[in-house]
Amino acid sequence: MVVQNICDLNRSARAIGTGELLSKKSFRTPIEPGTVGLGHATSSCPASVCLANTAAQHFGLGFLVVNGWILSNPSFSGYPGMQAYLPKQQLSIAVSVTTAPKSPQGNSARPLLNPPPWPPDSHSSKADGSS
Repeated sequence: MVVQNICDLNRSARAIGTGELLSKKSFRTPIEPGTVGLGHATSSCPASVCLANTAAQHFGLGFLVVNGWILSNPSFSGYPGMQAYLPKQQLSIAVSVTTAPKSPQGNSARPLLNPPPWPPDSHSSKADGSS
């Protein structure tokens, strides 16, 4: 994220989303719906943070799978980003932003890729996930 440009970020979204750098078995592992049925709100973890994992929206191994999109949110030292790949359309999207000392906490690239029902930003200070 820090040493790549937006084209590199978009290219890596496609590489991650297609699994082109992995064997088929290794590619399936991070996006399998093995977490479906897990996760729920508790008295100490609100539903905006402790999301229920469903077939339509679940956490994989380092990735989110939301309505067929494979998402990643690479964010390092003031350079937050979002990348997404939709296998059915062979479509990749990348967003990268920079932050300043008074920027809101959380990944400020996330609202730019925010068609419902993207999962809320777990670092957001608001319960609805908005920044």
